Amino acid sequence: MNLASTMLFAVAMTATSGAAPRPESVVLAMFGAFNRHDADGLAHLYASDAQLASSDFCHPRRGRPEVGRTYRELFAEFPDIHDEIEQMVAQDDRVAVRFVARSSEGARSLNLPISTFLVVRQGEIRSDVSTFDTGGRPCTH
Repeated sequence: MNLASTMLFAVAMTATSGAAPRPESVVLAMFGAFNRHDADGLAHLYASDAQLASSDFCHPRRGRPEVGRTYRELFAEFPDIHDEIEQMVAQDDRVAVRFVARSSEGARSLNLPISTFLVVRQGEIRSDVSTFDTGGRPCTH
């Protein structure tokens, strides 16, 4: 069983036992779903009213449908995109992650360091704010 499968199993087992999974387990499951390009799986890790913000968004996006749409668009633009976690720090319901997004296919190659700050409560991502250098590109709606 690979790391992503192990983390999803841990999240599922914790959820069925009645206790909320640890925030870092939810975040690891998020990265696992991302690396599998599972936009629906990603969306289901977020709260129904979650906020998703990024350096390249003009305005935060809200809710599971917007989360799913955002990731589907990203996977279409970068068919081989994957994230490599470099560091993760968790305290209470907050998790900070430094990672690198990599892709060699699609619109342009990508080797982008990103920092993301998440709030996870009751096993759901409530807030996900990512920051990175946009290279001067305008924000998207």
